[in-house]
Amino acid sequence: METVKGINPFAGYVERMKKNYPKLKLNPVHEIVNQFYILKKMDNAPKSAYKGRYAYPKLAAEAKKLFQHCGDNLEDALWCLDKMNYKAERSGYDWSISTCLKHDLAWGTK
Repeated sequence: METVKGINPFAGYVERMKKNYPKLKLNPVHEIVNQFYILKKMDNAPKSAYKGRYAYPKLAAEAKKLFQHCGDNLEDALWCLDKMNYKAERSGYDWSISTCLKHDLAWGTK
């Protein structure tokens, strides 16, 4: 699966991270979960908010599946999250990382 540089707003994300933080080892699953928390506006929430369906281990398992579904391409996986967030905000429903897999938002599928 290829990344479409002209369309994907996350194109170049990995290169920018490596350039800005050269000693940082990039973990794609961690990046996907962090982006999910940012999109859900939970990045500064109290610890009690990160339980149940928003628990890190549960989201990490979902993020790994999404990463593999996107052909091990972090930028495409982040783009799937962004598209899901857009669809959910417009339709008014709650979503999680696994919802991206159900809607099959990866570029080049279907």
